[in-house]
Amino acid sequence: MSPAHRAAGRGPGRTAASRSSTRLLAVAGALLIGLLGSGTMVWHGSAAVFSSTTSNAANSWTLGSVTLADDDTGSAMFSATGLVPSSTGSNCIAVTYSGTVATTVKVYASASADASSVAQYLDMTIVEGTGGGFGSCGSFVAGSTIYSGTLATFTSTKTAYASGVGTWAPSSSATKVYKITYTLNSSVPSAKQAAVTTATFQWEAQA
Repeated sequence: MSPAHRAAGRGPGRTAASRSSTRLLAVAGALLIGLLGSGTMVWHGSAAVFSSTTSNAANSWTLGSVTLADDDTGSAMFSATGLVPSSTGSNCIAVTYSGTVATTVKVYASASADASSVAQYLDMTIVEGTGGGFGSCGSFVAGSTIYSGTLATFTSTKTAYASGVGTWAPSSSATKVYKITYTLNSSVPSAKQAAVTTATFQWEAQA
């Protein structure tokens, strides 16, 4: 058989096989497109849901305050001069709390000077109470004695809120009167004549 006849014999078989392969590819492609289309429809269907919400609006947070004031109008409680052994004196001061939260008020020495070491001979008491005010203790009613000792001990050990003294614990606007009394101890040496000592009393509220 000549080469031409062999080529002609193979031609029809190969053409049929090619057509069969083409049909298979077309069917596979159609199935793939169908599956992709079906998946897209399912995805879109899953994205559609029912929904409902509720809310609580206008929430706010306001901080509390601690506020103290006194009635001394900027004047010292004591400006004592000419003291001699056993000299004594007292004065009152009204401290007002106008804060919005519960607190405890303490008094301490925020500053002092005692170059001549005379504060050790000044005996002092601090009493909490009611009635009276700055420059007038006539109507003072004593409550708790919150300090009894020397001025020197007070100014060296009661120097901050943590070491301060006091039992007053207001939770709303209120006033407390403090009466401070001093006495120059009779044991003060003659060498202390004309000596000067100073102190600053400070009230503080914390919460």
